[in-house]
Amino acid sequence: MSMERVIVLAPATIANVGPGFDVFGLALDQPYDLVTAERRQGRGVKVRKVEGLGEEQVTMDPMRNTAAVAAAKVLELAKADFGLSIHIKKGVRPCSGMGSSGASAAGGAYAANLLLGEPLPIEALVLCAAKGEEASSGTLHADNVSPSLLGGFTIIRSYDPLDVVRVTPPPNLGVVAALPDIMVPTKEARGILPKQVDLREMVFQVGHASALAVAMALGDLGLMARSLKDEVIEPVRAPLVPHLRAAEDAALQAGAFASFLGGSGPCVASFFDKDQMDGKAIAEAVQTVYRSKGIECTAWVTRWGEGCRRWQP
Repeated sequence: MSMERVIVLAPATIANVGPGFDVFGLALDQPYDLVTAERRQGRGVKVRKVEGLGEEQVTMDPMRNTAAVAAAKVLELAKADFGLSIHIKKGVRPCSGMGSSGASAAGGAYAANLLLGEPLPIEALVLCAAKGEEASSGTLHADNVSPSLLGGFTIIRSYDPLDVVRVTPPPNLGVVAALPDIMVPTKEARGILPKQVDLREMVFQVGHASALAVAMALGDLGLMARSLKDEVIEPVRAPLVPHLRAAEDAALQAGAFASFLGGSGPCVASFFDKDQMDGKAIAEAVQTVYRSKGIECTAWVTRWGEGCRRWQP
């Protein structure tokens, strides 16, 4: 008997992860979106309701809503004979650098596939979700939707054809995601990126990105700390996030082994060793930097997480 309704938990993500622009992504255990999908007569996808963090910034237009576009792509590929109604509960704020649109897109694709009896492989869902991201940001990128669907640490080896590699991060990798009350739209953050990079910078990025991938696979936090550096993207985007350097320095002084711009910002992401500390001091240090400047800051002390899954209330 086919399901008529399903709720999917779609995790937040940290994209880019240091030197891995548009290539690396990491799923978080918290926060997450909840995407509810129900079968309906007729074709197409309708957005019934959006609620939660930043709900007023999320369009209900099914041609531009990331969850609706992703779900519609799944229905199209599977040649479904029914439509969907979608309800999104946002736990990941838009314009956060924590994969808000990607979480909704991943949840929409995953939910549609569940209601179809899971005919599509996960690789197809990643592409469908990336199409949803394209509707939001104007560019097709999969560094948020890949970890949101697959969990763990993901590497986009190729976009044409799309080829994603998943790595299980070390169990002691803790994450602090601090979100100051600043808005950084993805389109704006992408619009200021350089069109060309210096050869020396390219060599630096390739070396650090390669070492970071190895560090994730080996569980080597020391190598990870040495590799989480970005000379190309973060320096250009830093002016969009006031007090970024001060926040990163505060995180390091509080015990993080690395701190960097999460996604396109304004998220300040910090890594710590869960065997050595609980991460609360890192969160408090970053929050103190922003609150001293009159800017509210929310922080999640979490870990790397699993991918989309069915949620039972």
